[in-house]
Amino acid sequence: MKNLRTKIAAVAIAVVALIAAPAAANAYTPSTPDGTVTITPGGTVTVPFSGFEPEESVTFTLTGENGAGATLAAVKFVVNSASTTKAASADGSASVAVTLPANASGSYSLAAVGGSSGASSAVTIDSGVAAGGSALPATGFDTASMTGIWVGGGVLLMGGIAVTVIALMRRRQTA
Repeated sequence: MKNLRTKIAAVAIAVVALIAAPAAANAYTPSTPDGTVTITPGGTVTVPFSGFEPEESVTFTLTGENGAGATLAAVKFVVNSASTTKAASADGSASVAVTLPANASGSYSLAAVGGSSGASSAVTIDSGVAAGGSALPATGFDTASMTGIWVGGGVLLMGGIAVTVIALMRRRQTA
């Protein structure tokens, strides 16, 4: 009986791992190792920077084609280059929320420059829309629409396992 419980626990853990793996694979990381962040037109992402002196003022500048409607940290600008200044935290990091306009196209450059240290860093922001073109086609599938299928499949699988375990237990008791 103890061996059967161990097998049931192992199967249950394996089933949970199989169901949870796709959710972990879809985790979103806003920046890539090459320093490029992709934001869909009208979307918002917070871009972190580090390496500044504690509490120093950091100026963020967003430059790009069709940037008239871009927003940096809830401040709207009407020019192709937008700037805002924020204070770095005690550990020398600073971040800014970038919202691209709904009609954004091409690439944008987001630069952060420390006021007293002169430390600087830059990130390229890609809108996913070619300059003067249309949006890239959507690929893959919507994971939110698949949630019901994953839950239903998991319930059916667990039900099948429960029926099998009950049948095995009855068979052992009668033998």
